[in-house]
Amino acid sequence: MKTPTGPAAPARATSTTDVDALYGANYYDQQLHREHWFHNNAAKRALRWHEVVYMLAPSAHDRLLEIGCASGEHTLRLAGLCKEVVGVDLAAPAIERARARATAARVSNANFVCLDASNLDRFPAASFDKVAAIDFTEHVDDNVLVQVLRECRRVLRADGRFAIFTPCASHYVERLKSRGIMLKQIPGHIAVRGPAVYRRLLQQNGFSIDSLYFSPSTYPLFGRLDRWFANVPIIGPLFRFRICIVATPAATL
Repeated sequence: MKTPTGPAAPARATSTTDVDALYGANYYDQQLHREHWFHNNAAKRALRWHEVVYMLAPSAHDRLLEIGCASGEHTLRLAGLCKEVVGVDLAAPAIERARARATAARVSNANFVCLDASNLDRFPAASFDKVAAIDFTEHVDDNVLVQVLRECRRVLRADGRFAIFTPCASHYVERLKSRGIMLKQIPGHIAVRGPAVYRRLLQQNGFSIDSLYFSPSTYPLFGRLDRWFANVPIIGPLFRFRICIVATPAATL
């Protein structure tokens, strides 16, 4: 199988051994940030960052939480746009590297905690303005995701915002991966979902969905196809590359 290329360690794996096997030091040092024309190129990173900023709309007074922060790529960039940002990840090597990067960059308003995102008891209720899950939710199964959503709902302020950026199961690339045709699924991507599943899980666990849209591929020809056909009846789901969701705490659980 291909080596993992997604950035986040799961909120909770089957065991600590599973987390260590997939998200050890080598993953963060040799795989995660390795430049690759297909898996990890500048255009892909730029589009993802654009969507993250658009969905979160960070402001100077915000206290922001990123779950599954990995080695802090987005956390540290978000620190420059808000009052304080906290990154959590279950993989200790990720947090070690995130802290080192923060120190090297002299970023004082970013903190990193080795923590299971399905149990955020360390943080009081309503203590964050925004929560980000960037390429994270595909790394956890539904049972774990439900716990993560409930915790994110708890730590968000009543007028807070929750942003999700994740692969879309209906896209033709993900369909090929799921069938092992030409492409193989990233080992850490244990639960690539479609939008209907996210709508259901979010609404069942205390969120209202403000916005759900699809971000296209960054490869010129494939990106055009995604833009042209994503909203076409019947075939549209095949061209929905990434799911972008903005959700807010519902008035009542």
